[in-house]
Amino acid sequence: MLNKQVLGWSMYDLANTAFSALFITFFFPVLIKVYLGGNEFHVGLAMGISMFLAGIFVPFLGAVSDAVGKRKVFVLIFTLICVALTSIVAYASLFWALILGTLAAFSFHAALDVYDATLFSVSTKKNIARVSGYGVALGYLGAVLNLIMAFVILNYFGWDAKQGVQAIFPATAIFYILFSIPFFILVKEKASKIRKPIFFYIKTALRQLIFTFKNIKRQSSLWFFLLASFLYTDGMNTAIIFLYLYGRETLSITIKQFFPIFALMAVASSLGALLFGKFGDKFGHKKTLITILYIWIAIILLLIIKTNLLNYMIAGVIGGAALGGAWTLTRPMLIDLAPKHKIAELFGFQGLTEKFSGVIGPILFGFLVVKYDYFVALSSLVVFFVLGLVLLIKVKK
Repeated sequence: MLNKQVLGWSMYDLANTAFSALFITFFFPVLIKVYLGGNEFHVGLAMGISMFLAGIFVPFLGAVSDAVGKRKVFVLIFTLICVALTSIVAYASLFWALILGTLAAFSFHAALDVYDATLFSVSTKKNIARVSGYGVALGYLGAVLNLIMAFVILNYFGWDAKQGVQAIFPATAIFYILFSIPFFILVKEKASKIRKPIFFYIKTALRQLIFTFKNIKRQSSLWFFLLASFLYTDGMNTAIIFLYLYGRETLSITIKQFFPIFALMAVASSLGALLFGKFGDKFGHKKTLITILYIWIAIILLLIIKTNLLNYMIAGVIGGAALGGAWTLTRPMLIDLAPKHKIAELFGFQGLTEKFSGVIGPILFGFLVVKYDYFVALSSLVVFFVLGLVLLIKVKK
């Protein structure tokens, strides 16, 4: 049921899409490349390091928030840090923009992961998937509202004006904090009745991580799947980060032209999540996920063979649908493979895999673009998806 707490929780999903859509996918790469004299390697390095930092520190932040029993406080702290850094990054030099952008992205991921843990405070075992779905739905609504906001700003300042791009960043910060307020007001946390010292939770998290890593190697299907997930997620994360810059550099697509393409991709991602979710239940999660990886390989090869506006739009829309499908099916695949008493632990491990998967791809892609060109860099994505596909095929239920 959509009550006040669920609505408040879901609104944070709407709020943080301002950062993921406008900052990570769109305007931070544009700011670095177009207005500050940087290049693709700088963008990939900033995003890669932010994910690396998140992969290292976020599990410990989660442990501390568990110990304190006040997760909303941690969400608020990192939201405010992200908002503050986002507000000023566009007015800094290249060096400081990269530093601030890296820390802003890290803060975003830190806030998001602790926020995910608050889902248990607003849901029950019977409706947890439905409540999570409300968040996803409002998240896509947030993407549309973000684009409308950015459209109005750029229409006022001029689509090619630096002042317009700079204005997007404080506007994104305001959107983020404004729409997150219902979360902090309406959500009441279910505090744990058991209280232990913070270091107990940190030591337990470390011990469980080491134990899981040692024992997961004995289960070949789980190991293959986590490696496959690492590779194809790396490819998808990289594609998201460099989506606009690729269109700009190879097809001279302007910011204004990219807006409707980006909107179509957001809609396609939503529909893809629903469609591939149904296919997964009907034909099997593994078979459907394998199909999605074949689709990713096909659309990347399409762009390598011939890059034109039509192929770019086809790749964007179909890739968006495949993106939504991949996010939808990765977790059910893990549930298929994991021992029932290890599901929560392995979800945490898979979360680490997703974080670290955002490190290698963006840095490598950016390096290859600067050293060679976009077509060589695109070939690296094919390698990620092909290796992920090979490992996924080896997975046995």
